[in-house]
Amino acid sequence: MRKNVLKVALLALFAVVGLASCGGSSSSSNASENADFEALRPTMLAGVYYYRGYGGVDAVENHIKSGGVDRIEGYKQLFTNPYEEESIANATNMLKNDWDVSNSQELKTLLEKLKSQEGEHKAWDWGRAVNIAWAGVRTGYLTQAEAEAYQKELLPLAQAKYADWTAYFNDFLAGRNAWDPNDEYGGKAELEGVVKDINESANSIYKTIPLK
Repeated sequence: MRKNVLKVALLALFAVVGLASCGGSSSSSNASENADFEALRPTMLAGVYYYRGYGGVDAVENHIKSGGVDRIEGYKQLFTNPYEEESIANATNMLKNDWDVSNSQELKTLLEKLKSQEGEHKAWDWGRAVNIAWAGVRTGYLTQAEAEAYQKELLPLAQAKYADWTAYFNDFLAGRNAWDPNDEYGGKAELEGVVKDINESANSIYKTIPLK
């Protein structure tokens, strides 16, 4: 996850949007904000992975601020298709080594299983599912449209099950701990630290965009 939010094209887009929106009404502004929130919520189900990949909550916030770009647009750039600049080989190896997935049908079968299977900690299933769906886009096993449609199927399930993002990510950690209680695979403390920042940091995008 090495996206550069300071791309010249993105900066040019922000300049045009800024000029065009100076005379906009508050109602149109609210509608635009709601649309942005709706666009981000499905991919935010896996945000713990993006924050970890980009260096943490504060690192992402500082990265966006350093470019002088709109905060929500910056998050849309970073949290949408987060494996876009990852090597195809790395994404392919991750899916094969961690999930035994090597083609489109195997990935789609796995994603349906993670969505629907019974389990005590569904946030663990759904967070991982969104993350590997994006990896599947990078490998070509899914189109971006397919990944986004799948994530939109998961969001109402999460909204029905959890009161807020704190409850969601606490259950994500509970699922991670149940899966690997002795931390044999490593990374437990790192994920716990990211979730703590997601739940508590004023810089967390999850303090701006509620689960529902």
